[in-house]
Amino acid sequence: MYDVIFIGKPVETPSLKQMQIDPEKLLRCKGKVGDFSLRFRENGGVKEEKTRAIIVNTPHLQEESLPNFPNFSEDLNPEGEGDLIFIQDWEEIASAFVNGIGLGKALKAAKENPSRQIYYFYRSLRFTEGTDNLYEEARRAGVAFFRYEEGKLKIPGPNKISYTRGGVSMEIEGKIYSAPLLKPDPALEKLSRSLRIIPSEEGYLQTENVSLAPTLTGRRGVYAIGGARSPNGLAGFRDEVEFTLEEIETLKNNLKPLVEEDREVDDRKCILCYTCYRVCPHAALEESTEEDSMEVLKEACWGCNACISHCPAGAISISQEEEDELSRGLKVFMCENSAETARKKMPQENLEGFISREIPCSCSVKKEDIYNWLQGPEDRVLILGCFEESCKHLEGDQRGQRIVDEVNETLSSLDLGEDRVRFERLSPPMEKDLAELLNRWREGQL
Repeated sequence: MYDVIFIGKPVETPSLKQMQIDPEKLLRCKGKVGDFSLRFRENGGVKEEKTRAIIVNTPHLQEESLPNFPNFSEDLNPEGEGDLIFIQDWEEIASAFVNGIGLGKALKAAKENPSRQIYYFYRSLRFTEGTDNLYEEARRAGVAFFRYEEGKLKIPGPNKISYTRGGVSMEIEGKIYSAPLLKPDPALEKLSRSLRIIPSEEGYLQTENVSLAPTLTGRRGVYAIGGARSPNGLAGFRDEVEFTLEEIETLKNNLKPLVEEDREVDDRKCILCYTCYRVCPHAALEESTEEDSMEVLKEACWGCNACISHCPAGAISISQEEEDELSRGLKVFMCENSAETARKKMPQENLEGFISREIPCSCSVKKEDIYNWLQGPEDRVLILGCFEESCKHLEGDQRGQRIVDEVNETLSSLDLGEDRVRFERLSPPMEKDLAELLNRWREGQL
């Protein structure tokens, strides 16, 4: 077994046994962190290898932001005549990595030929360690920096720009260089399916989720670095590689489940419909090799309970879960990563009149339980989850909202009242907003 398999370009791993697979040749990934099985094409046949962890490292593709103009990555001619014009952020705000390339080229040109003027136009400069020094050096070397607003910089000719800001208008002539647009490798689309990872809207394997460390993906043990992560993955590449390798070393020597309670599948109820397999954002369910049912891969499970919420047969449950009956009244269910954290910071008297319960994610509440908690005409349920970009279960807040919408639609169709169930989003520092929200819910103002 390998310690890590690189899909794409490998990096040096002195203490970890590694191998590399071409992204186009990967066929399937099964198993869990600590015990992945990868099937891939090799020498005209199919081969299978096992590994404890996987790192995806694919390149970025570069597209022209300004057609027919050279970009920052192309070689400059510092000995040439005429001024130089660098244009950044033409179509979209460039990453810190692209900032560094442009600033470095502008500084190099200014130093090698001080007799000509270098202009640098930008909408936003994003710095990482080192690039702020480039900016200061470039200014001292005579590079003229101009911030512009979208639509206020125009290119009327092949070597001419017109610039307007406030009451100032100017025209400049010189050779124009533009910042490249970084795009994901098309191979990531297939890889996301093979690895069962939910990609970002842009097509990267890392969703820039604030609950995830930089290179972690939604599938435990699978990491995205460089161009597989996002344009931001290039600026701090070395640090992120170091973090990832240390993480794999830790998992190699001390692999533990992320949650205390196991999720279990009742093989007598499971109908192998694969609903849980499709909805789990962490690839923590597979068909059992021993039972005629699905099984939960305990080390891969994040405890989001999406499988429990969506199983049509009710075959999945939390082991040793207490089936306590909630008394009637106002019920509040708070995600442990957001509202529950905020609750601990506010005075407890704000919870008077409520029955509250901590839940691992807003999507973990099942519809049938909500119906059971609405037996009395005065019963109401409030579910509090994370904002979309903060949900560590990736799409938990969206599923939570969908569950609430479906319950209210059913209640309305049966003339059992409207808006008796509500979904709201909070973050851990919002204890004042939580107190106000609970008060309004108590008084029926929501």
